[in-house]
Amino acid sequence: MNHWATETIFLATAHFAAGIIGFFYRIFLSRSLGPQSMGIYQQVLSFYGTTITLMTAGIPVSVSKLIAEIHAGKTVNRSSEIVASAFFLTSSFSILGAVFLIVLSTALNRPVLLLILPAAVFVGFSSVLRGFFLGIQKTVPIRWSILGESLVRTLFGVIVIKSLVLAGLEGETRGAVTALAVGELVSLAVLAAFYKKCAGNPGKMHIKINNLVSILTIAIPVSLSQIIGSLSGSLEALLVPKSLEISGLSASDSMAIYGKTAGMVLPLLYFPALFTMSLSSNMIPRIAAALSKKNNAYAFRLSEQALTLTSLFSFAVSGFFIILAKPIGDVLFSGFSLETLIMGFAAGIPFFYAEHVLMALLRGTGNNNIPLVNSINSFLITNILLFLLVKKPYIGINGYSLALITASSVSIFISLYYLEKTFNRKFNAVKIIIKPLMCGLFMAFILKHTYLPLKTLGLPEIVCIGADFLLGATGFLVLAMAMGMSLKSYK
Repeated sequence: MNHWATETIFLATAHFAAGIIGFFYRIFLSRSLGPQSMGIYQQVLSFYGTTITLMTAGIPVSVSKLIAEIHAGKTVNRSSEIVASAFFLTSSFSILGAVFLIVLSTALNRPVLLLILPAAVFVGFSSVLRGFFLGIQKTVPIRWSILGESLVRTLFGVIVIKSLVLAGLEGETRGAVTALAVGELVSLAVLAAFYKKCAGNPGKMHIKINNLVSILTIAIPVSLSQIIGSLSGSLEALLVPKSLEISGLSASDSMAIYGKTAGMVLPLLYFPALFTMSLSSNMIPRIAAALSKKNNAYAFRLSEQALTLTSLFSFAVSGFFIILAKPIGDVLFSGFSLETLIMGFAAGIPFFYAEHVLMALLRGTGNNNIPLVNSINSFLITNILLFLLVKKPYIGINGYSLALITASSVSIFISLYYLEKTFNRKFNAVKIIIKPLMCGLFMAFILKHTYLPLKTLGLPEIVCIGADFLLGATGFLVLAMAMGMSLKSYK
């Protein structure tokens, strides 16, 4: 077995690098397009995400799991049949995406929406190949495709927007949408080149009914979970401002608080989750491969290690944001007073990150029904509590955080119960919760007592935050190693 923890770190690093490039590109877009055009671009992106969901429909997860199960001791042709079947399904679902975009473009009178169809198609095919490489436990092609897409999209977008080359075609978005398609085309080309090199000459890739059924059996519950999650997000966008109005705030103030929460704080807190996303995608095929070999002990150990690594990471991130909420908010969003919001929602980071990883672990064991049940429970719990709590004047927006944490807690409890039932073994709570929590508290203690001394030196705010983080992280790692938690054992 490959060293999965190292592979996860490398994959997460690629995601972080792409995220940083995208962050600066977003700053460029906001300054170049202006608020109104940027609003249109954001609307296009939201529909773009829905189109991709319709077209991929959980297929990448299916591919990675099935490829992992057949890779050991199987011929390349067998894997190529899975890939071919996945391509066929993605092409078929592209019709749904096309219809969706045509209807939206006509209803909203926005022809630019039609331009995102090629990008969505490229993403669909790329996701199949990414599932293949995750299944054979090779993330190098994925890392290069991620970096290639972000770099090309950014460079192409800057050039065409500055030169107004595509302004006549796109209008207000001025080439930013076309840049999506160009970036995704490069990503697909990179993955296709690696696939050809890896698969060699697999011969004819036959599409078989049994492969289509196997893919859809996994994909449909995953797709339903994604759709429910998307619907929950849309309902939250309506309920939070409305509930704040009921609490006594004006409509403009309610929307402003929601904008700060959903548009600034939550994206900031979820940005580090790129690591747990990489961990999740890496775990599904590895656990599936272990179980296909009847190696339940190794699959259980992988799951326990993934949960431990998630706890270590999430407690560290949570402590960092809680202790340094004010300076972080002032540096990134000067003048918006986000300290209280950051602290309130950062407390839920261990719950949010763990929930996502547990869903992946369940899918790795072949259990796609519990993640679907969790999605339904989260939809109901989040939105019911949100409406009941946020409208209370003494709770306000903190009710949103409480609703999210409560929903995640229920999902975590259910997921752990079924995972332990699957493996017929209990997870080590000391290793997964107690030790990471102690490390996180120690890091928070260091952060709290070293920030002000650094500040008194007259250093710039960003330097103080960075130096404080390094001191806290060092203490965190030292205590973790003292407790016997070493990355070398994660194999």
